[in-house]
Amino acid sequence: MYKISTLFFLILGHSVFSQGKSLDKIVALVNDQMILESDINFYKLKTTDTNGVSCKVLYKLILDKLLYSKAIKDSIIVNDEEIDGELENRLQYFINIFGTQEKFEKYYNKTLSELKIDFREDLKQQMLADRAKGKLLAGMHPTPRDVKDYFELLDKDSIPYYNAEVQMAQIVFLPKVSREAKRSMKKKAEKIRSELISKESGFATQAILYSDDPGSASNGGELGWVEPGMMVPEFEQASFSLPIAQISDLIETKYGVHIIEVLERKNEKARVRHILIAAKPDENGMEKAGKLADSIRNQILAKKMSFQKAVELYSDDQIFKSNGGVLVSKSRSPVFEIGDIDPLIVNQINNMNTGDITMAQPYKTLDQKVGYRIVTLLSETPPRKASLEEDYNKIKEVVHGNLRDKAMDNWIKFYRGYVFVKLTPEYADCESLKIFRNELK
Repeated sequence: MYKISTLFFLILGHSVFSQGKSLDKIVALVNDQMILESDINFYKLKTTDTNGVSCKVLYKLILDKLLYSKAIKDSIIVNDEEIDGELENRLQYFINIFGTQEKFEKYYNKTLSELKIDFREDLKQQMLADRAKGKLLAGMHPTPRDVKDYFELLDKDSIPYYNAEVQMAQIVFLPKVSREAKRSMKKKAEKIRSELISKESGFATQAILYSDDPGSASNGGELGWVEPGMMVPEFEQASFSLPIAQISDLIETKYGVHIIEVLERKNEKARVRHILIAAKPDENGMEKAGKLADSIRNQILAKKMSFQKAVELYSDDQIFKSNGGVLVSKSRSPVFEIGDIDPLIVNQINNMNTGDITMAQPYKTLDQKVGYRIVTLLSETPPRKASLEEDYNKIKEVVHGNLRDKAMDNWIKFYRGYVFVKLTPEYADCESLKIFRNELK
C-alpha cells in the first residue's frame, strides 16, 4: 500500500525510535533543539565501527542542527513529495535491518504509519540541513593539478590498496497473478465487506483473520494517523472523503483490494484502519517464473537477445530496471567490492568471467515479493595498488572530500558564534567536538 521510490541509503538517527524503556538523557543542546542519548544509540544500528563512534555520531548530529539553522535563515525549502519519497526509502532500509516489517514495528511498539508521522519532521530537518550543506559546498571541486599533487605527495606506504571490484546487472522475474486469482481476491473481499456491513463480525477481528497487510493486521487493521501524500492516491482519496465510521466500497490499488474505515479526522489528518486482500499468484506461479528466468538466460547466452533488452522486456525489478538492471551499492556506486556482494551470489560471481550469467535463483525484493533473478558480471577489476592513471576518479573523490571537510571546518568556526551549543561533560574529551566548546551542566 505504501509508495516505493528509488532506493538509496543515507544515515539518519531519530529519538522517536527509542523504546522508552528508560528515561532518555540530553547530551547536547543546539539553540532550543535537544540531542538525546537515544539519537546516538539509534545511529549505532548503522555501523560496526565501535572506535569513538559516539563522538563521531554526536559531531554529525550537532552539525546537522547547525546546518538546519542555516537552512531556516536562508529560507531553503524541500517539498512534500521529496520528503515522502525519502521517508519511504529510509524506513524500508531499517525494515531490512530488522528482517521484516513486523519485527521492526514490534521492537519500537508502533505501527509503520505512526513511525512515518513521528519521523517526518526530523527527516524534513535533515533534508534541509543537507540542502544547506550542498549550497555551502556548491562549486567546490578539485582541479587535475590538486589531484596530481595530492597523489605525488603520498608516502609509498600511504598509497591505498583497492580490493577486487565488480559491476553487475540483474533481471528479476516475479510470479504473475492470473485473472482467476484477481476474481477470487475480489470475491473474498466482497464477502468480508458484506459481513462488516451486516455486523456479523467486527472490523478488528476480520483484519486479524484475513488482512494481507502484515504491518497492520495484528493491530486490527489500524494504520494510525495518515496525512496527505503518505498513501497511494486511491487509498488516500478514500481516507479523506469517506464519512467517519462508514465501511468503504472495495478500493483497488496496486497492492490489492482494501476495505477502509475512517475512525476520526483532525487537522488534515485521518486515523484509519483497513483490511487488505491481495491477489495470490497461481500455485505454479513460482515454477513458471523460474522457467521464464531459465529461458531468458538461455536466449541471452545464445546471442538471441542482449541482457539490456531482456531487462527492458522482462524484468519486474522496478528499482534498477530504469538503468538497464545495473545494481548499485549502498554508496550509490555501480562498483562493488567483493566483500560487499550479496552472500547468496558471491561464490558464483567469484567464479564468473565478464559476460557470464548466474543460474536462475530465488530472490526477495525490497518490498518482500518473492521470485527469481539472474545476474550478469559486467566488469571485474583485480586487486591492486592505486595508480593515478587507473584510479584517478577514486583519488579525485578523496581530494574532493578533503576540500569539503576543510571548508566545513572553516564554516563551523565562523557560524558557531551565531548558535548556542552546549555539551554534557562526558563528551569533553572528544577531539572532534572541541570545536563546539561549552558544556551542559
